[in-house]
Amino acid sequence: MGFFNWFSNKKEEKTSKAMPTQLDLEQKYQEVIAALEKHKRTAYLPVLKDNTKTFSTNSKYGGYPYLRNENDWPICENCKKHMPLFLQLNLNELPIKKEDGLIQLFYCTNYDEDCESELEAFFPFSKGSACRKIKIENPSATIQPNSIDIFDEKLIVDWNAKNDYPHPEEYSLRNVDATIDIDDVYELMEERDCGLTISQDKLFGWPYWIQSEEYPYDRKTETRMELLYQMGESEIIPYMFGDLGIGHLTQSPDNDEELAFGWACS
Repeated sequence: MGFFNWFSNKKEEKTSKAMPTQLDLEQKYQEVIAALEKHKRTAYLPVLKDNTKTFSTNSKYGGYPYLRNENDWPICENCKKHMPLFLQLNLNELPIKKEDGLIQLFYCTNYDEDCESELEAFFPFSKGSACRKIKIENPSATIQPNSIDIFDEKLIVDWNAKNDYPHPEEYSLRNVDATIDIDDVYELMEERDCGLTISQDKLFGWPYWIQSEEYPYDRKTETRMELLYQMGESEIIPYMFGDLGIGHLTQSPDNDEELAFGWACS
């Protein structure tokens, strides 16, 4: 379940408990944060700038992708149209882990052909999306796409670092202190913006789970994949994954070309 649904259910359980004092809350808050600090990661939130649609190697949302040749734009298996570009990351432009190459995410949005449902695009490794790591070879090829939705282009011009913490759905998976219980201090955590999982678009960090923990696994090594990018509750791309869903682009630690995209909603 999502963080807010989870917290709402927890609030109902509190009605039969004695209300803690402010001193009790502060002490418990400090204990919770101390336990979570061991699992803190740095996430990077994108800083955006509107741009004309251009076939380029820039990090961006929407617009036109870098194409190695005229047949390089992924086509939806169901509707036979070019899938819109959702995200392109130039790996040399990342704040950390710089390397050569691009990572691209395409996702079919054709409602008329019901591609999302027909191809079960919400599941990782679905044919309804295409995610890949490619090399930059020559200047991009240019074509006229036949897709109905080519989103406005927004360049990623910078990154803002922010502390990020695991979602309660994976406390047990990550061996977070078994005694931790945040239901009394969630409001303090929210007020102080500390200890929570970022629900916005971000590079790296921890996944914000809408339902349960749903990491995909490398199809060859069966290793749990890791979050590369989260497409969260924003209007950067004017498309909604179900009902306010959140999507996760994940990557295998064993093979950096093993990528998957999946999403969930409440």
